[in-house]
Amino acid sequence: MILAVLHNLRSRALRTALTVGGIAIGIIALVVVGSLAERLQMIVTRSNALNSDEIFAVNTGFDREGSVAAADSLNRAARRIRTFRGVRDVVAEVIVPYGVSGGGAGDPTRFGPPALVFGFPPAARAYQTAAPQITAGRDLRPGDERAAVIGADFAAAANAGVGSTIAIYGNSFHVVGIIEKSFTLFDAAVVVPFGEAQQLMLQDVPPTLATLPHAPATALMVVVGPHTDTGLLARRINLLTGLQAHDPKATAASFASVTSIFDAIIFGAALIALVVGAFTIVNTMTIAVTERTREIGIRKAVGAGDGDILREFVVEAAVIGALGAVAGIVAGALIVGIVNARNAEVGNLELFALTPRLIAGSFAFAVLLSIIAGLVPALSAARLDPTEALRRTA
Repeated sequence: MILAVLHNLRSRALRTALTVGGIAIGIIALVVVGSLAERLQMIVTRSNALNSDEIFAVNTGFDREGSVAAADSLNRAARRIRTFRGVRDVVAEVIVPYGVSGGGAGDPTRFGPPALVFGFPPAARAYQTAAPQITAGRDLRPGDERAAVIGADFAAAANAGVGSTIAIYGNSFHVVGIIEKSFTLFDAAVVVPFGEAQQLMLQDVPPTLATLPHAPATALMVVVGPHTDTGLLARRINLLTGLQAHDPKATAASFASVTSIFDAIIFGAALIALVVGAFTIVNTMTIAVTERTREIGIRKAVGAGDGDILREFVVEAAVIGALGAVAGIVAGALIVGIVNARNAEVGNLELFALTPRLIAGSFAFAVLLSIIAGLVPALSAARLDPTEALRRTA
């Protein structure tokens, strides 16, 4: 039967090519927007995994009256937070923006997560079990001076590798390691020793505030125990002077909601393109039934049943859908591959993730939609009376 179907398709090659092209366009749209949705889902999932057991309390630097907080207020807050139920530890961290003139990872035109400089004390290492691994070189060690570990995107944007020298606020740091690609904030990050990050933090302060006393960190990582109500804990932290905390579970739920809405929008747009392609199958198969009325009549006159005719036309529609799916997947893969390669080359975020489930789903959806679209013409062909079919073409 397959050989007969292929012969019928070759006999009207132009019409078949146009129909396959209509399906392919819809599949290209599905592959591209689906890859975008897959990447977004990957980013959200991995970012949530990094922060699933911690609450980050950002040091605002101001008290509840809007005045500059005292220099030791962060230390007092950390001691107070340690007394809260469910808190395992509180670790100070430094996070400052990476600023550089002339482009590189600090270029505001760069697309992707912001380039940030991190400083973690040794105590923080024990709690960073989900942090990305080092893919080249080594991690920071106690006693390192002017050393840095950089993210994969930062390395590409700055054209830096292990042994290179980078500048942060006019200070030279030598790169000792590169963090693996993880599609998190660490992709564009620079991690330096904690003490040197504190010095960079002071350099980042505007000159008008430079003479004021400053806290020793920009944020507190609050490590919580199992079954802790992180929402309640975040609200308690927010009552302390100079701190602003967010519930990681609430943040994850918010991201999930936004992702769901985004998925619905982009898949809806792709579905419209595919439905338009399905109409071309209905048109093609209807014309095929009309052109082959005599053939159908002869086959039924010599013993072919309704099921045989129905099956042949349904298989023909499925083959058209399969050809369109393969063409669309290949074209879509080329598009997302080219865009990702160009972005990776300059350190931008790789926008698309072409996953096996997306490929399989796109192929199955195209074939199923084609079968459904071809079912009405196939039923019409199967129900033709052989006598009427022969008389109609006599």
